[in-house]
Amino acid sequence: MTEYLILSLNRAVPLVWEYNREITFGVMFRRTYGNIPKSILARTAGSGVSGPYLVLNSTSYRIFRAFGTPPEPSVDGIRAAIKPRLHKIVFTLSSHAGTPQFRIDLHYANSDGTPGAYITSFTPSVYDHGYGIKSYYVNFGDPPDAFTSGLELEWNTLYSIVLVPTVANSSNYAQVSSRTGGGDTLVMRRIGYSTDSGSTWTISDGYDWVSHINFSSISVAYAFYYESSDVTVPIAKSSEAFRSYFNGWVSRTLPSGFNLWQENINGVSNLSAGVEVPFSDSYTHSMKFYTTADIAPFTQEDVASFKWKYDINPVTVDMFYASEAYLQQIDFLDSGTNSVRLNDSYEQEFSGAGGSSIVFDPPVLWWKAQVLSGRVRLKALVFE
Repeated sequence: MTEYLILSLNRAVPLVWEYNREITFGVMFRRTYGNIPKSILARTAGSGVSGPYLVLNSTSYRIFRAFGTPPEPSVDGIRAAIKPRLHKIVFTLSSHAGTPQFRIDLHYANSDGTPGAYITSFTPSVYDHGYGIKSYYVNFGDPPDAFTSGLELEWNTLYSIVLVPTVANSSNYAQVSSRTGGGDTLVMRRIGYSTDSGSTWTISDGYDWVSHINFSSISVAYAFYYESSDVTVPIAKSSEAFRSYFNGWVSRTLPSGFNLWQENINGVSNLSAGVEVPFSDSYTHSMKFYTTADIAPFTQEDVASFKWKYDINPVTVDMFYASEAYLQQIDFLDSGTNSVRLNDSYEQEFSGAGGSSIVFDPPVLWWKAQVLSGRVRLKALVFE
C-alpha cells in the first residue's frame, strides 16, 4: 500500500524583487476653499491731508492710536492656527530738539478708541532719518517670524497704542503730525492726544500719526496664519523591502496672495527631493500658510512626485508579508559581475554577467537574499 502526503498552500502569488529598482509616480492633494480673508494686516500712514499735530515737550503729554482685530475667520477646510500677533509699531517725530525719550504702551481701548486697561510697555528702538526726524518703533520681525515672536492679541478686540514721553521739556522735545490716507483700517482708525497724563483725551477720526521708516510707512501691523485640513490619499500596502522618497512637486495651484509657509507629508516637513517619507498605506498632506490679500474661492490641486526605491539590502520574505517563498529565477542586470547570497549561506552564492539569468527548476526555498555586488532581480512564488 502506497501513502501520499499532499501539502496544500493557499494564496500563492508571484513576487518580483529587483535591488535598487525605482518606481516614480504622482499623487494629487486636492482641496476646495471658500473666501479666505487676508491674514497679514497693516495700517500705513504718511500721505494725504495734514491733520492734528502736537509738540511733545512735557511728560504730561501723550498720543494714542486705536486699532482693532477682526472676529476669528471661519472658512471651510482651514482654521486660523494662532491669534493675531502684533509685530510692528512706528511713530515718526520731527523737529527734534535735545534728546527727548519715549516709551510705547499697549492698552485695551475703550469703545471710542481712547486707552483703557493697560497691557504692557515697550522700549522702542530709534531710527534717525536726519534733518531732525526720528522714528520710534517696535519690530518683532516680519511674517513668518512674527508668528512666533510677536505679541499675542485677542480676536475682535479694540486696542490703543500710546506714545509716552519719559524725558520731555522745553529743551527736549519733538513734534508729531498726522495725515489722512493709507491702507487697512484695522477695524478702527482713530487717534488722539492728551495734555494731562491721559486724564482726558482729544479725539480725531480718519487720521493716523505719521510713520515712515524702512517699513513702507507702516504704523501698526499684526498677522496670523492658517492651517489647512489634512488631505489623505490612499496608495497601496507598504512593504518593508523598499523606501518611499519625496521627489518634488510636479505642479501647484496657488493663487496670488497665498503664501505657503510650512507643509508636511506624513509628518515629514523637509520636503526636498530625496527626503524619505515613510507611509503605511497612504500619504497625508498638511499646510500652514498666510495670505497677503483676500482670496476668492478656488480649488487647490497640488501634485507631488514620489519615488519608491527597493534599496533595502538584505531582504527577507516576511518583508513582503509572506510566510514561505520559492525562488524561480535570478536575473543579473548590471554590466560586469553581479552576485547574490541566499539564506545566509556561502554555498548559495550566485554570480553572473549582466544580461544573464539562472532558472531554478524546480524552484528552491529561500527566506533571505543579500546582493553582494551589482544589481539583481529575483522572481519567486510566495505564500501568505
